[in-house]
Amino acid sequence: MKAIVTGGTGFIGSRLVQKLVEKGHEVKCLVRRTSNLELLNKLGVELCYGDLSDPDSLMQVTKGGDVVFHLAAMVSDWGPKDQFSENNVDATRTLLKAANETGVKRFLHMSTSTVIWRSDFWEIHNLEDIDETFPYPENYNDFYNETKAEAEKLVVEFYAETGLETIVFRPSNVWGGGDRVILPRIIMAAKKGILFPMGSGRRWVSPCHVDNLVQALLLAAEIDNKGGNIYFINDGIKIEHMEFLSRLLKAVGIDWSQKLAIPYSLAYTSAYLMELLFKLAKSSKPPVLTRFAVAALAGSRSYSIEKAKKDLGYQPIVNLDDGLKHLGEWVNNIGGLDELLRA
Repeated sequence: MKAIVTGGTGFIGSRLVQKLVEKGHEVKCLVRRTSNLELLNKLGVELCYGDLSDPDSLMQVTKGGDVVFHLAAMVSDWGPKDQFSENNVDATRTLLKAANETGVKRFLHMSTSTVIWRSDFWEIHNLEDIDETFPYPENYNDFYNETKAEAEKLVVEFYAETGLETIVFRPSNVWGGGDRVILPRIIMAAKKGILFPMGSGRRWVSPCHVDNLVQALLLAAEIDNKGGNIYFINDGIKIEHMEFLSRLLKAVGIDWSQKLAIPYSLAYTSAYLMELLFKLAKSSKPPVLTRFAVAALAGSRSYSIEKAKKDLGYQPIVNLDDGLKHLGEWVNNIGGLDELLRA
């Protein structure tokens, strides 16, 4: 198999590329010249220089490919809508067309479980044990989820229109060794004493170890006749969110326990006002609290993986205890918390 990967220098992408190479597949990655290419060069994969906004480079990277793994996206809870649309919607549309024109057989698209979130001042929806039939919300309060949902719809519709086998993946709370983005933010919030639960009641999550997500991607790359489908992917467990965060932090050497919860309406209002002030100031940096972050900490979110099990033969290969052990080992191997937070 000749695999085409966007986002190959990221947390999930780099792990996927490693596994593809281990299995003997050819790999070509779309990369920026400014990216850290040390791992990809070490793995000996083919590099195609360009970016998601360049149609020529998207056409070039897909040539000769069998399966596209589209992982690259603008992932943030802050920024102007046109940037999210360009990176998450327009780029996906262009890459789909390029893949179809160059004879790619399958297009695997990385989305997120948060495309079905909806929250507002009055209410946050608690979503427990839901499956892929759950509808999109009528509106969104953040551009990330709005554009990722739009990209999902494009991918599914493209299969119906062209026959290119497209599959969408919705992982939730991706974690594990190699995470240099989300984990450092959690660690810093805990160290600064600003990691608080929000809202009331138990907040369930369905975490997804990066190796389990990669396993699902590899299975989907080889199975036939699953085009047009969407799959939730996670570790197959439901755990209280604050307990999960506490165990993550403990695995890397930080003793943190749940503090007094902040009322949801207060947290949401504070985030809204912070966002408003930062927008008026035209800040390129997000405020310390956003509505997206409040929704993530206040809501209960758990997802069924029965469809992925049935259609793809998916089974989680890394359990929580082993994953936490490996996470602690990874942090030690890279030089400890100081090195992780310096990255």
